[in-house]
Amino acid sequence: MSRLASRVVELVALQDALADLTAEEMHALTAAAAWYAKRHEGIISERAGDASALAVVERERYLTLHSALGKLGVRLRLPDSLSHA
Repeated sequence: MSRLASRVVELVALQDALADLTAEEMHALTAAAAWYAKRHEGIISERAGDASALAVVERERYLTLHSALGKLGVRLRLPDSLSHA
């Protein structure tokens, strides 16, 4: 199976799993993700100017989480140091 086909299969499985969540489970999942994002905001913000590969990947993952939470209706403040990332 190609890498793209494998990724499509993963995404379909994820969509199926999300569709099976109850409203309470979805709330718990978004609350946990929001807690994680808030907990790590300072750490990621402190490393905003760090050009190391690890810091860049951490920022990208944080920004992806922030975006995903926004799409789920969870509004979190984006640290000023990351607003131009």
